[in-house]
Amino acid sequence: MKKILAMLLAAVMLFCLAACSSTPAPAESQQPEASDAPADAPEANDLKVGFICGDASSGFWKEVLESFSKACEEAGVEFTYQIVADSAGMRSAYDSMVAQQVDIIVNGYASEEIAVAYAEEAVDSGMPMLCVAFNCPVEGVYSYGTSNTGLGDSFGSYALDAINAEWEGALDLIITCNAYTAVPAMAPRTDNAVEVLQANGYENVEWVAIDTGLDTSTIGANISAALTSHPDAENILIVVCTDSFCPTIVNALADAGATEKVIMLSCDCTETYIDYAKEHNASGEWTPWYGSIDLNTATYGYKLLDKVMAIMDGSVDEVYTEHSGVLVTSANIMDFYG
Repeated sequence: MKKILAMLLAAVMLFCLAACSSTPAPAESQQPEASDAPADAPEANDLKVGFICGDASSGFWKEVLESFSKACEEAGVEFTYQIVADSAGMRSAYDSMVAQQVDIIVNGYASEEIAVAYAEEAVDSGMPMLCVAFNCPVEGVYSYGTSNTGLGDSFGSYALDAINAEWEGALDLIITCNAYTAVPAMAPRTDNAVEVLQANGYENVEWVAIDTGLDTSTIGANISAALTSHPDAENILIVVCTDSFCPTIVNALADAGATEKVIMLSCDCTETYIDYAKEHNASGEWTPWYGSIDLNTATYGYKLLDKVMAIMDGSVDEVYTEHSGVLVTSANIMDFYG
């Protein structure tokens, strides 16, 4: 079971690397002129979109693929896609899109470093490209998604609201859980939250950063160690990079008798969290898993198509579009997943 969890979590981590780059590029320096649009930009019913997608067996990419395909079908746009698992698959998928003579490539492959290389190739060949889920630094390429920096800011804002609502502003300890070594680009997802808190009066609250790696084998022990070393902490905020670590953390908190002391925030609003939130909605008790950020993937594909159309007709007004999520909690879960 641990091996399966590790494999699933590795896939989630790969998504997170794509979903969140912390390197925003200045819009003015990247923005192509309207005249850069193809002179014979196709109408919707003549447009052919090629989508290169990460693992779509479940979760984020599955939902993005479904909503993107549906949006194109409803708009009369021809849609083709390829699932990519590694760098060799990316080479094959990119060449396939070119051979199929798509009008634009929408690149959702999970590895940002590899995606950037293909973005440069697309610019050199004159192929329009929209990168999904991270801010591509290549001039002439557009991006749409949720940056790690943006998620970190959201985490910080949601944490402030929760601390004030539940603890009247009291906070004794901050713990962040992230794959710092395995996926360094994801660090701002949690660490920016701490910066937001520090800028709002919590600069003297101790911060413990736990490196999760890409599996759950050590996270429980690390949480327990952090609690043991801070026996006087009564109000503890835990910010977790993704939902996948949270069930293990919930168990560790229960074993330590610290469930009532914690507000835990995470991201992705997976089925695991939805089930947890519904159960606690019924009981009226949210502790310790307070909420998870939902990236609204059901509408993601429609927004992608809007940007594709703007790129193709030369009316796009921003190089990078930040996709904002919403915090789903036990209190509002039925509003979103009732």
